[in-house]
Amino acid sequence: MKKFLALFAILPLAAMAQQNPQAPAAPSAAAQLGDPQLSEADQEKLVKIFQEVQEMRRQNRYTDAIAKLDEAEKVSPKNGLVFTMRGDVYLAPRRRDFDLAKEQFTKAKELDPNNPGPVFNLAELEFARHDFPAAAAAFRKLVTDFPKLPQVIRHLAISRVVICEARQKKFDEAEKIIKESFTFMDDTPAYYFSNAAISFAKKDEKMAQEWMLRATSIFKEQQTGPYIDAFKEMRWIPDVDYQALPDPSAGK
Repeated sequence: MKKFLALFAILPLAAMAQQNPQAPAAPSAAAQLGDPQLSEADQEKLVKIFQEVQEMRRQNRYTDAIAKLDEAEKVSPKNGLVFTMRGDVYLAPRRRDFDLAKEQFTKAKELDPNNPGPVFNLAELEFARHDFPAAAAAFRKLVTDFPKLPQVIRHLAISRVVICEARQKKFDEAEKIIKESFTFMDDTPAYYFSNAAISFAKKDEKMAQEWMLRATSIFKEQQTGPYIDAFKEMRWIPDVDYQALPDPSAGK
């Protein structure tokens, strides 16, 4: 649970849910949520609220999730995770309120400037907007500013940069990033999905599907999920869970 809570605060929330959606409660790890000054009862309450919000977010119960996060803020008003999770609700595919999401992620960053989580989420917001130059710059800065990022997060960020460069038809740069950052022997599927991204951007869907098949035959769903989510954002593969909003980069 300790590792789960740490990922909870660092990974983008959709990726976090992919990592361990069935993680059990563990109030003893509540200090990892960033407010060890709370009483034992309030720590347990905060853990419970965050778990409930995670489930509500998974069920697309956005209004209920926001209400629960308001409760959490009253318990721990300076806890960055409250704002991170609220921003994720606003950024959900069926909602997509970019301004409100950015406001929440920015607040989380101000409260916890040494946490790469809000920085990742602000970059992810530009990625969802399809502002590829801004997203690439933000993810590059994240990797530079936080050199000790866990590999799973660092690879996720760099793979986003590959996508951004490929979407701008900067294929040589995208391929260079892959060569410098990944190998087929890595413990993440970044190498395979990054190559798939270039194939999709070149409109070679057959090759893209081959790269994805290699990844999914080697790695578990929990590991491939965040990468597949990025492809859904690009409208390269359909999302069966919701009707996609219009592509922000359509016609570009």
